[in-house]
Amino acid sequence: MSLAALQQAPHKANATQPMRVLIVDDDPIHRETSRMFLTMYGRKVTLGENGRAGLAAAEKGEFDVMIVDLEMPDMTGLEVIANIRKMPRHRDLPIIMVTSRDDAMAIDRAFELGASSFVVKPVNWTLLDHYLRFVLRASKNEIAAREAFRNAESVSRAKDNLLAVIRHEMKTPLNAIIGFTKLAAEAQQNGDVSALNERLNFVRQSGERLLASFADMSTYSDLLSHNLKLSRERVAASWIAGDVVDLCKHKASAKDIHISLAEPTGNASILADQALLSSALTRLVENAIQHAKDATRIEIAVEEREGRVCLAVRDDGEGLSPEQVMQCLAPFSQADMSRSRTSEGLGLGLPIAQEIVRLHQGTLTMKSEPGRGTTVEICLAAA
Repeated sequence: MSLAALQQAPHKANATQPMRVLIVDDDPIHRETSRMFLTMYGRKVTLGENGRAGLAAAEKGEFDVMIVDLEMPDMTGLEVIANIRKMPRHRDLPIIMVTSRDDAMAIDRAFELGASSFVVKPVNWTLLDHYLRFVLRASKNEIAAREAFRNAESVSRAKDNLLAVIRHEMKTPLNAIIGFTKLAAEAQQNGDVSALNERLNFVRQSGERLLASFADMSTYSDLLSHNLKLSRERVAASWIAGDVVDLCKHKASAKDIHISLAEPTGNASILADQALLSSALTRLVENAIQHAKDATRIEIAVEEREGRVCLAVRDDGEGLSPEQVMQCLAPFSQADMSRSRTSEGLGLGLPIAQEIVRLHQGTLTMKSEPGRGTTVEICLAAA
């Protein structure tokens, strides 16, 4: 195809954003020719005259495809590829290696380091843009396949966790109901009113535990299905925090944990569904009371930060590892998922709180280190 014909050919560039191409080559003729032909097809081309210049450009910018020459004096293409793959932002960047040698070992090594494909000089310039689009599409398909695999694994883990938690949370109170009902019948036959009341109280507690579990599953389902509607009103964040402290004092005291409200840094207001947001904050506190090992103190703090209001729940427990933090934020999961775990619950407290916060266009973050306690924060826009 002639140069004039190429200039008249329809461009295939994305209408919203052109393909961003980084070309790293020490040959100025090859570099400029690549730029000229790719620019004709609407590509946004960045040039690097050697390996170090290419790495500097990669550190500063975002690219869709990279073309790198194998043989360069300051740094080989293989070294460039190895350094690019160390950059988290370019972990999945498609890289095409250009070589003028018939060197199968170098090509194999390039693939080991993370190259996506290669072309041999002299380059067929009329087909180069088609080749770039093919490599980019293959890379996107690979990323999508990996993401689908991760999602499938996540769904499988959630299913396993759901079955394990449901089995534990349903079986335990049901066994208690059956067992204490029999004991209550015996107490009634013996005329022991005190024992009868005590055993019926255990039955009631087990029934309430079952009801709470079903209520949590229903709430989480409604949140995921967007069936809950917000009733926003302007409210002081410190009021919500104060109410939650009063509500949770009894449960905290029963486990010898002191709960307090830190002095607010201001009197910031937020637009929120007070009942839902209170429920979310209560779940964070109850989660700390129930699961923070060796905790003696829980503090709720209200802080203003650059137009945002954050409600933080901090405990002085033994803390969690990063892996355990991820487990806590996953539905139907807890930091301790062993069969010998002593803590009860479906593992929906934090996920429900997270969904409520998302409904308010806010963020929920959880930070923890072994031996340094845990902090969970809800941050919303100030009203």
